[in-house]
Amino acid sequence: MSEKERELIAITYRTLDRVTSDFETRWHFNSAIALIMELTNEIYAAEPLEQGARPEVRREVLEMLTLMLAPMVPHLAEELWEKLGHTEGLWNAKWPYLGVDRVELAREDEVEIPVQVNGRVRGRVKVAAGAGEEEVVKLALADPGVAHHADGKRIVKKIFVPDRLLNLVVG
Repeated sequence: MSEKERELIAITYRTLDRVTSDFETRWHFNSAIALIMELTNEIYAAEPLEQGARPEVRREVLEMLTLMLAPMVPHLAEELWEKLGHTEGLWNAKWPYLGVDRVELAREDEVEIPVQVNGRVRGRVKVAAGAGEEEVVKLALADPGVAHHADGKRIVKKIFVPDRLLNLVVG
């Protein structure tokens, strides 16, 4: 896969995973719509898709986008489905669950972790996905915004949620 294809597939599968969660467990349709809009913006940012993305990859991304739209805007999704060349109606299509074989495609290589000092966001650090607490704390303390609020103070407590958050309580 080209870099453009890898990025399109990754963002599509990450979006699918989160939209599926919003539909099935949380019933948060507004956040699902926002996620689909983010995916649409990513597709626009990758334009022209013809350069650097094979037709089968483009088709897969656009089909999945259409399937994710279907529960909220069924008439529009049906038209898009037809434009993608499908002769059978969209109601015959199955929801594209993120199977075991596709989980690797959705994995993020790098994540941005917000760093809080006493509960307020003071910086963000980019690290490899799955980075340990020590590495994240070291990078956080090197960030100017975090260092300004932590210099010369004792770190009383570290709250670390892998790939999500670092909160330093200083005193």
